[in-house]
Parts: sequence; C-alpha cells; structure tokens
Amino acid sequence: MTHSQLDKDGEVMKQSLNEFLTTGLANLGFDGGLDLLWDKDGHTFTVDITFSIEQKGQHFLLDMTGDSSKENPIEFVDTILIYDSTVQNIKPAWSDDFLACIAYDGKSGWERAQGVAFLEYLKVILLSGRENLQHFLSNSDQLDFLLNFELKWSEETFEQLVREKQKSISGTLPYEA
Repeated sequence: MTHSQLDKDGEVMKQSLNEFLTTGLANLGFDGGLDLLWDKDGHTFTVDITFSIEQKGQHFLLDMTGDSSKENPIEFVDTILIYDSTVQNIKPAWSDDFLACIAYDGKSGWERAQGVAFLEYLKVILLSGRENLQHFLSNSDQLDFLLNFELKWSEETFEQLVREKQKSISGTLPYEA
C-alpha cells in the first residue's frame, strides 16, 4: 500500500488529512462497509465500519441493547472518532460510544507517520474482526463468545506503531476545512 503521492518531479505531494483518509480507507481492500464522514463544523471525522456476514446456524443473538436478532445477513457496526484536540476535549463517558477516539492537532492535523500507522492498525483490526466474527457465528459450542463479540482497539499498540513509523516517515497531513 502506498501512503504518498508523488508529483512529476518525484517529490511527495502535500495531502490533507481528509484526502489521506479518503484515499487510504478506499485502498484497504475491506469487503465490508468503510464510510468516512466529515463534520466540518464539528471538526470531526468518523469512520463507520460495517461487517456483514451470513448466519449459517440458528443462533439466538443479543445486541448491545439486549434486543434479540435473527437477521440474515448479520451486520455489525462500530465507529472510530477522529477529532480536533484544540476544539474538543473527549469525555471518558462519551468515548465509550466509539471503538477508538483519536485526536488531531488543529490545522496541523496529523503527522504522516500517525496516518500510516492508523491505516495499518485499522487493517489489522478489520482482518482479525472478520475472522473473529466468522468464528463466532460458526461455532455453536461457544455461546459465551457469541454473546460477547466486539472489536478491540489497543491504544498502546497503536501508539507503539506510531512511534515505529515516526522513525522512517516524515511530513504532515494538515486539516483543511
């Protein structure tokens, strides 16, 4: 996966955070839904992740609100929030509504290394999530696992990946309204 576009002289072209996210998400090759929503007034992006999979058995599933579902295909949706830390302070109770809440620094946006790390880690989350969801729906012996399926985002793992990428990737992805 390429993370930079080059101009006619081979120089890295300036890319905004929005352009980077739009292009990067489209290039992940995820077979579910991956929608980027940009709230310019709120200075936020949300990445909606949708897994859709056929349920082969007759499992009785409960969603997070406790409602039962026998829908087929089953859809599982989660969201990542990307927000402007100079405008908003994410409250812990609010952050529970998201898989991850990741800040950017006002008009400075993200370091390119953070953007590359974000896409790489998201791809890992998507692949493991797809495998776990398939396992969860095909294994009727593990009902507890079925009732507790959720995606996991490790802030520690993500930050470690950002630090690794900072060693070899420079530049910024500015926020442009």
